[in-house]
Amino acid sequence: MKRKTIVILMLTVLLTLSFSSLTNVAKAESVTQPGYDAEVTSSTSATLYNSSGDVLKYGLAHGSDWKVGSTLNINGTDYYEVSTGAYLSSKDSYLYQNRLEIIRDDMDSSTPVYTYNFKQVSDVALKPDTYWLSDRIIYSGSIPYVRVSTDEFVCMTDVTQESFTEYL
Repeated sequence: MKRKTIVILMLTVLLTLSFSSLTNVAKAESVTQPGYDAEVTSSTSATLYNSSGDVLKYGLAHGSDWKVGSTLNINGTDYYEVSTGAYLSSKDSYLYQNRLEIIRDDMDSSTPVYTYNFKQVSDVALKPDTYWLSDRIIYSGSIPYVRVSTDEFVCMTDVTQESFTEYL
């Protein structure tokens, strides 16, 4: 009787462990989590601020990229922590995530291209049925846009993801 109880108990434990390994749980990232970067977009040096919104005596170069530690909101403007106690204004930058993938333009007509602030570029479009390498993703609300060239993004609803390299 004891031997049968031990065998049943062991089988129960093994089955529980095997089924629990089938479930993958992924932690959702938010902008306040690591994994986001900010690119400086101001035409001159971008001013840095402390957590109270006071100007610091140094800034960041146009086009430079910075890891974002956390965000805070001061008077309706988001600020991204790019160094301990130093924050970059969302007015001088945009947030993105690195995400390497190949996309295909699957629209019947040319696909519109947008800047990082979601303004359509009037003289540029993707040709139908072409493939593009994308290295970063940005969001307008919950709508994702992927970069296909320097400061040129396309909406993910207009293209098909062909392959994706996930960073864990």
